[in-house]
This record gives sequence, C-alpha cells and structure tokens, in this order.
Amino acid sequence: MPRPWDGLPARDQVRLQESLLRDFLPRYLYPFSPFYREVFDRAGIKPTDIRKLRDLQKLPLTSREQFRAEGDPARPFQALLRPDEHSLKRWFHRSLMRRVMREKLLRGDDAAERVLAEEFKPIHLHLPLAGGPVVGYTMRDLMSAAQAGARMMAVMGATRQDVLLSSLPFGADLAHWFTYYGTQASGMAGAHLGGGQAVRPSQVALWMSRLQASVFVTQPGYAEGLLRAAPPATFQTLKVLALWGGEGMQGARSRFTTLLRTAGIGGARVTTVLSFPEARLAWAECPSPQGQPELSFGFHTYPDLELVEIVDPDTGAQVGETEPGEIVYTSLDWRGSALLRFRTGLLARQGMVRSRCPGCGRSVPRIGADVSRLEWSDASTRDLSGDAQFDLADMFPVLWGETDIPLWQVDLVQGAGPHGEDVVNALLAGGNATAQANVTKALKPFRVRVRPVPFQDLRRRVGVGLERPEQRVLLRSSI
Repeated sequence: MPRPWDGLPARDQVRLQESLLRDFLPRYLYPFSPFYREVFDRAGIKPTDIRKLRDLQKLPLTSREQFRAEGDPARPFQALLRPDEHSLKRWFHRSLMRRVMREKLLRGDDAAERVLAEEFKPIHLHLPLAGGPVVGYTMRDLMSAAQAGARMMAVMGATRQDVLLSSLPFGADLAHWFTYYGTQASGMAGAHLGGGQAVRPSQVALWMSRLQASVFVTQPGYAEGLLRAAPPATFQTLKVLALWGGEGMQGARSRFTTLLRTAGIGGARVTTVLSFPEARLAWAECPSPQGQPELSFGFHTYPDLELVEIVDPDTGAQVGETEPGEIVYTSLDWRGSALLRFRTGLLARQGMVRSRCPGCGRSVPRIGADVSRLEWSDASTRDLSGDAQFDLADMFPVLWGETDIPLWQVDLVQGAGPHGEDVVNALLAGGNATAQANVTKALKPFRVRVRPVPFQDLRRRVGVGLERPEQRVLLRSSI
C-alpha cells in the first residue's frame, strides 16, 4: 500500500523525485517545450542523462530574466508546454493516444479532443505582472494544485470542520487562487472576500463574526489593522491566523501572537506562508508549540509535485542540509507549464532538511523559516562610527518585535551615499516616542536612518488595503 505524500522517509522521497524526473524530463519537458529543449541542447545534455538529483547540476540555472518580454512578446510564454498529435506519437505517449482513439470511436471527435484538452490545454493563467514566465494550468494541473492547497491547509492545522475567511486581494496571481482551490479541496466552508477596495475591513470583521470563522488567511498589514480596530468578539472562534507575507517574516509570528493575546484570543496559532511570483504552489509552516510562537519547523514542501534545491548562488552547486543558499525550483509532473532549475531569488538562510518534522510529524523536505532575498543580502551602509554590511532580513526581528509600532517599511536606495554606499531608511508609522527610540537603538549597528512617517502615507507605500501584495521592503537605485 503506497505511503501518503507526507509519510515517506528521506531516502524514499529522493527515489520518488528521481523517478518522476526520469519520466517528466524526456517525455514531457524536452519534447513539448522548445525553450527547455534549447537549454538541454546548449548544455550538451540529453534528458535521459538526468538519472539522479545530483545530475541536475549538469544543467544551467534558469531565471525570470530569460522570460521578460523586452521586445519579444512571445518570451513570457516560453514556459508553456505545447504538444501536438505528431509529438505525442513520436515521444511514445501511446496509452494517451489509445484513450483518445477510444473516445473518438465511442463518443466522437469532441470527446477525443476533450481528453487532450484536459491533459494539456492551459485553461487558467497566472500572469507575470513583475516580469517572468506565464504560469499555465490545465484541468489536470488545477486538480493537483487544489490537492496541494488542501495539504497546505492541513499543515497549518485546519480541518474540514473549520470555516475559512480570506481577505487576500483578487488577481491573476497565486495567493488568492491557491487559497480558493485549496479551501474547496479540503472540504472547508470558505468565503473569499478579496482585499483592497473590494471590501472594507469593517465588512471583513462583520463576516468573521457572522460566519464564526476559525481560519483567517490575509496579509500582515491588513491583519494588524483589523486586530487593532475590530471588537475582540470578532475573533473569538479564530483557530489559525495564516499570514501570506512571503519572505522576511522573522519575528512576525511572535508579534501577531502577542496581538491576539492582547485581544483575548490566546488559543489561536499564527503561521506564515511562503511562495514566489512564478510558483503554482505555496508552502506553510505547521503551528508552533503553545507558548513558543518564535519556534518554527520550516515551510513544508510537496515532494511528489516539485523538486526544491538549495544551491550556492555564486556557483549553482547544491549545498548540504541546513546550509544556506538560494532556493531553486523544478516542476514535477505538470502539464500546462514548467520550471526547470529556476532561480527564485529567495535565500534560505537555514537551508533545507528532509527529516521528520518534530512539530507535526510529517516527513517532507522543509525549508528553514529564516528566508530572505538575494537582493537584500548585501546591503552596505556607513556613518561616522564606521561601515556595516548586512542582510536587510537581520533588521526584521527588531521591526516586527516592537508591537507598539503598527506599521513599518525598509527603504533602500542603492549607492546613494556620499561614498557610494547604500542609504537604508527604516520608516515607522504610529507608536509612541519610547517605541521609536527602542527601534532606533536596536537598529544602530546597521547604520540605518530611522524616520517617522505619517500613518496614511506609509499605509499607501506598503500597499495595505490595496489590490496588490504588501511591500515591506522597497529597493531603489540612485541612478
């Protein structure tokens, strides 16, 4: 009897992923993608040469820059797989073609076309609003994504008896749709109200209370505003607060646990969700032990649907367990579009492990919770007392940790200093003079400038309540 997706020992996880690679690369990715076929051919590698996970290092890394339009409107679509009848026959998809012929004989041409369409036709698209590839989902892919979404809900501690409320903004990206399909597949009742101008916070609070919602999925700034403004009774049934904040959430779990306790909701757990713009799946943490909100066991991935590598960002070589490196992503067993050794730009500062999770007992690859971005990792500042080189993520425990500061943003202007160093501003809104002084003192080693900003101005800068992901870090160039 096959083990469940989250019950495979580390050795069997590797064997499963190697088996999926040996099937997916030569039978789907190479024949159906001119872009990836060129990647293999330029490297002088045949897809059948990839037998083990370590063999992936024979292939170059790919990046979102290769999919930017820049005069060629077809480039964002290069990750889509494009099979036709000839290529299906040539690459030995005989069982699928037999199904097509059987449907054609029994039910006609429309039924035969439907078999191919369900397998290969992208019917749902996520668009690269910030550059990168178009992500396509076939009907088969949507079923897999829904299954993965249900897994994410289970990792967070949600069950089909729960009621979910989401205030994630509507849009052609992952956050809303993955939550939507995952809620359906998990069997939960769910209400997806949208964020930004679609619904006012007072309406979200009203429906939290009316539905007796036990799972709330939202962005950090939106959650904070609601927790501070809504009557405490709004959240009395809350069991899981899931923050779709991505990277840079170091210290956020402790902050929101404190805010929940202040509102009289001590039993709710806080978890964060990690993804990247080109992903078709998202990863969640399992709940921290009661009374230890700062303890995280990492983001739980799906070994039968994806392959996550942690690599040295300079050399592209795979690193050992728990060693820091860039998260590199490969799709397994998808049909609409695919990513191969794709550089996410995310920096896993605690690496990844495959051992059984001490929190929930699942046996899956887990990415350490301390995640930054490569572009944040080499900030360089200077003042009269000296120089500092650091990762912007090192500032986040201070900023999340000061609960009397309701809103903040890090603004980095590259090379804007008099000696070519970066200028880093920690923008703070709200709070009292003592809280701002505490932050200023704690951030002194980073040689950053702490600046008070009017609350509504910073709210617009971060994007709280707007139809886009909140932006806690703003990078600008001095040129």
